[in-house]
Amino acid sequence: MKKIKNLLILFVALLITISGINIASLSQVQAQEEPGELAIIIPGAEHGWLAGVAYFAELKAEELGIENYRILTSSNVNEQASQIDEVLSQEVGAVVLLPHTDELSLSAQKLVDADIPLIVFDRRVDVDYTAYVAGSNPEIGEMTAELLGEELVGEGKIAVLNNPSAGSVSYERVDAFKAVMEETYPDIELVDMTVENFTQEAGLSVATDMLVANPELQAIFSIDDESSLGILQAIKDTGRDDIQYLSGAGGSQAYFQEIANNEDINLFTATYSPSMIGDAIAEAWKVLNGEEVEQDQIVSPTIVNSDNVEDFLDENSPY
Repeated sequence: MKKIKNLLILFVALLITISGINIASLSQVQAQEEPGELAIIIPGAEHGWLAGVAYFAELKAEELGIENYRILTSSNVNEQASQIDEVLSQEVGAVVLLPHTDELSLSAQKLVDADIPLIVFDRRVDVDYTAYVAGSNPEIGEMTAELLGEELVGEGKIAVLNNPSAGSVSYERVDAFKAVMEETYPDIELVDMTVENFTQEAGLSVATDMLVANPELQAIFSIDDESSLGILQAIKDTGRDDIQYLSGAGGSQAYFQEIANNEDINLFTATYSPSMIGDAIAEAWKVLNGEEVEQDQIVSPTIVNSDNVEDFLDENSPY
C-alpha cells in the first residue's frame, strides 16, 4: 500500500512538473509572438501639413489595432536625434521616421546597426532603411501640366509658383511641370513668380504683384495648397475674371472647402497628403508581424476637384 502511495505522489509531482514546463514554454512563445513597440518619430507642429501627419498617424494606429505604440515629436534635428537614442536604449520593435532633414542620417544609422526595422517617411536619410514611403513630387507637376494643357487647348499664359527654400519639393514639381509644357504644349507662355515660404500671406503678396504685371492670364500653377489660398484671395481682391484655373498641391482641408464651394474659378489640387504616414505605419506593422515589405514605395497623387472633393473632406483634420 505504501508503495502505491509513493507511486501516486511521484506521478502527481511529474504532472505538476510537466504542466509547469508547458506553461513556461507557452509564455515564452506568446512573448515571442507579441509584436514589439512601434515608435513613430516626427517633427512637431500645431497646424499645417505636419500637424496632419500626427493626426493621421493616430488614426492609422487605431485602425490597425496597434496598442503598443507612441508618437514622439520634436522641434529640431538635435532633439530628434536624442529621441532616436532614447528608443534605442529601450529596444523598440520598429521605428517610423519622418526626419527634419537628411542631417539625421548618422542617428538613423544607429537604428540600422541595432537591427531595428526602420521605415522612413517623406524625407530620405542616407541609410539602408527597411522601407521608404513618400509621395511623388514630379507626378504633381506632370499631372497638373497635362490637365491645364488640355483644358487650355495648348494656348494661353500660365503663372508658375516657385519656392527655392523648399528645395527638392519645389524643383521637382516645377521642373516636371515645365518639361511637359515644353514638350507637349510649347505655345503656352509660362510666367514665373517666387515665394520665400509656403504661407497664405506669401501667396497673396507675390500673386498680387504678378497679377498687376500680367493683365491677361488663363491659369496659375501653384505647388502648395496654403499658397493657393493666398493666390485665390489675390484674384478676388483684384477682381480678375480672366483666370480660369488655379491648382494646388498637398491636401489642405481649407483648400478642399474652397474647391467645394467656389463657383468663380476652376480650383483643383494634386494630393501630397499627410495621410501617407498611414502607409508607412502599415508597413512597420507588417514588419513587426514578420512580413516582408517592398523597400521603396512612391504614392502617386490624386487630382481633387469639384467632382470628387467630398471624398476628401474631414472636419477633424488639423490640415
